[in-house]
Amino acid sequence: MKGDKQLMDWAFTLGTVRGIKIKIHLTFLLVILWAAYNWGVTLRRGSSGALFGIALIAVLFLCVVLHELAHSFVAMFYGVQVREIELSPIGGMAKMDALPARPYQEFVMALAGPLVNLVIAVPLGWVVLLMVKGGFIKSMGHLVYLMSKPSWQGFILNLFASNILLALFNLIPAFPMDGGRMLRSTLAWAIGQRQATRWAVRVGQGLSSLMAVAGLLSGNLMLVLIGILVSVGAHQEGRFTDLQAVLGEMQVGQALITPCPILSSDDTLQVVMERALHGHAAPFAVGEEDRLVGWLTQVDIRSALATYGPDARVGDIMQKDFLSLPPTDTLVHARQVMATSGLRALPVTAEGQLIGIVTAQHIQEIYTLLAAQEQRQQN
Repeated sequence: MKGDKQLMDWAFTLGTVRGIKIKIHLTFLLVILWAAYNWGVTLRRGSSGALFGIALIAVLFLCVVLHELAHSFVAMFYGVQVREIELSPIGGMAKMDALPARPYQEFVMALAGPLVNLVIAVPLGWVVLLMVKGGFIKSMGHLVYLMSKPSWQGFILNLFASNILLALFNLIPAFPMDGGRMLRSTLAWAIGQRQATRWAVRVGQGLSSLMAVAGLLSGNLMLVLIGILVSVGAHQEGRFTDLQAVLGEMQVGQALITPCPILSSDDTLQVVMERALHGHAAPFAVGEEDRLVGWLTQVDIRSALATYGPDARVGDIMQKDFLSLPPTDTLVHARQVMATSGLRALPVTAEGQLIGIVTAQHIQEIYTLLAAQEQRQQN
């Protein structure tokens, strides 16, 4: 069942670094295919060029992992839990349960990623200088030629240029990129986190619009895609900050959904289907002797029904390693955990016993009501 669930998530775990899962999205294969095609066919370098392109992309994304690990280690130093780093065709993303509490901490965390790329670029730049002094690079035109040739010189030059570009691109103050986060943390000293986020979102959406327009005019679809993703990311970050401001320190225990349907590990999927027909929606808790021992999501149920049929035992398909929250946790943190983990609901436990569940939908409903009340008070 783990393999089925992972396939449905479209991401595979490559390994773990200090408890942080390093995952690669299935669509990353498109980047590898593009690199092989670009170097092998477009640049007419044949099979050696295709292998060169694949190797170059692999090392570049290792640099991206180091970039994201730098963010993650700084965040962990400031007490933030980092669950995973996911690699996709547009780069990497560290998924955190929250952000550092103080503006300067977010600034340091955001700056750490580009600094790593610059640190990688320093020895590569030293090698490039040696290449110039040694006559391996005779002119700017020769440099451009070497960058398109599958050779050790081309590898060094491409790796050096890519790390410089990666650092500079991330420093653009387009929220939620690193530069945008640095802008937000700087503004927060003067106008507070909420207003600073709103300004950073506006700047990010403005710059992303310019990226998209420039991409359309130049025919660069990748730039258009990046502009759209930056705009969406800025909007989502703005919504989360508003959620944090409205919900404040409200606790999970104030928003419990009870009673929560509980299954036995000996129940079959037929029982689950009957519960669903009578209005009980997934996820389901699995309990034994008043203790929560498993968690069964809608994804688990659909996958198991397609693979094993209605006679499969709940105990064989349930998630035994699952996230849970204490009732004293905040709703903001609960929503952030659900966002980073891709879950729509989480069990709430006290001393191992299930006392209810909390859902993203319910948190959103509470936010909507409180936001409307806040708006009325402001008017």
